[in-house]
Amino acid sequence: MQAIVVTGRHRPHEVMLLVLSAILGALFVAGAHPPTTVQQLVDPWVLWAWYLLLLGSGLLGLASIALPTTHRALTLELAAMYGQTAAPLIYGVALASTGSAAVGFAAGFCLAWAAASAWRGWQVWRSIRALRQAGDRQ
Repeated sequence: MQAIVVTGRHRPHEVMLLVLSAILGALFVAGAHPPTTVQQLVDPWVLWAWYLLLLGSGLLGLASIALPTTHRALTLELAAMYGQTAAPLIYGVALASTGSAAVGFAAGFCLAWAAASAWRGWQVWRSIRALRQAGDRQ
């Protein structure tokens, strides 16, 4: 039996997080409420920054998948990774700063998500730099 190897820029977990970000961001901006305990722990501006960053970065990342040119797609993906790093970082730090032990898992998850997005952003930045050095701007 032959093994099928799928290659490409986008990993399934990255696409899943972008879709999740776009959906959650859209729902929250449209008026859906997060759990009331979370709302009580953080300031409203933190929630709105989180909502808008999730929505914007999710849509940018998904749009980058559809672009046929490598350089433009990577540039848009890098912009999405900035938002995908900032959104969970802001939210995770806000949760951690409450001092409540109940937010440990959520804050840890958000900080791990931010770190993974920053790592992916660094990979994309390296790919863009390699394309520029090669002079290949497809």
